[in-house]
Amino acid sequence: MNENINILLDEYMELQRRRNQNNTSSQLYYQELLLKKVFSRFKFELPEEWDRDYFLTVLFIGGYLAITDTALGVLPLRCSYTGINVFNRPTDIIIANPVLGNLRRIIDKDAVLLKLQYDYIGVMPIINRYAALLAECDSSIAVNLRNSKVTLIARASSKAQAKTLEAMYKKIDNGQPIVIVSEDAVNPEEFSYMPVKNSYVADSIQELKRSIISEFLTEIGVNNNAQSSKKERLIVDEVNSNDTETQLNVTHWLENIDEGFDKANNMFNLNLSVELRDFAPAANTNAELNLEGGEANGSDTI
Repeated sequence: MNENINILLDEYMELQRRRNQNNTSSQLYYQELLLKKVFSRFKFELPEEWDRDYFLTVLFIGGYLAITDTALGVLPLRCSYTGINVFNRPTDIIIANPVLGNLRRIIDKDAVLLKLQYDYIGVMPIINRYAALLAECDSSIAVNLRNSKVTLIARASSKAQAKTLEAMYKKIDNGQPIVIVSEDAVNPEEFSYMPVKNSYVADSIQELKRSIISEFLTEIGVNNNAQSSKKERLIVDEVNSNDTETQLNVTHWLENIDEGFDKANNMFNLNLSVELRDFAPAANTNAELNLEGGEANGSDTI
C-alpha cells in the first residue's frame, strides 16, 4: 500500500486503540486486503494530474474530500467541514495542506464536498468488522494447529530413560527413517496418544473464512452466488435475492459519488465519472447448474 493509505490507516488504528480495541498484525493485514477489494470495485475516470491512490484512500477511508480550484489547478484534497444549514448539512470546507497552505471554501459555490455516504463516514467500519472476524479465524487456526502437534505422551521411570525417549523422539521428528534403542529402553505400554483429530477444526474454520469473505463481497456489491457454501442447488429466487442484496451498499455509494461528480463537472468543467467493475461470473445459459456438478434438467433452479 502507498504512503497515503498508511497515513490514513495509522490515524484510524490510533483512534481504535484509544477505544481499547485489540488490533493484531493479522487484523491489519486483512484491513489492507479488504480495502484493495473495495478499491478494485470501482472504475474512476480522473484527470491525469490527480493522484489516484490519494483520491481513493481519502474518499473511502476518510469518507469525503474537497474538489476545488487551487494555485495548482483543480484538485481533490483532504479536508474538514464546518457550518450548518437548514438541513443540518455543512456549509464550508477547511483545507490544511502542507504545500497549498490553509484554504477555506464555500460548499457548492467554489468547492464540492464529495462524500461516500450520507453520514460522511468511509468504509472502515465495514472493513474493520470483517478484518476482525478474519483475524479471529486466523488466531483459532494457529492455536488449533499448534495443539494438533501435541500427540504423544511418554512416561519414564528414571531421568536416564527420559533422556533416551527425548533423544529418540528428536530423531523421529527430524525424519530419521529408523531409530534403534536398547530393548529395555522403551516400553510401548508407557506411551499414550492424545486424540487430536477429535479437536482438529482448522479446515472448518478455513471454510468459515470463505463464508466471511463471501459476506463481505456481498457488502461491496460483488455477486458471489458461485461461492455459495450450500450443498443443495440454489433456486432462482434465492439467486435473485442475493443479486439484489449485493447492490444495496454499493448503490448508495455510487449515487453519492455521481452526485458529487456532476457538481464538480459543472463547476470546474471536468469530466469525472465512475462505474462499477463487473466481477460477476458469466451468465449460465442452462436453466439449472448443480453446484455439486451435474447436467441441466430444465427446472427453474441453478
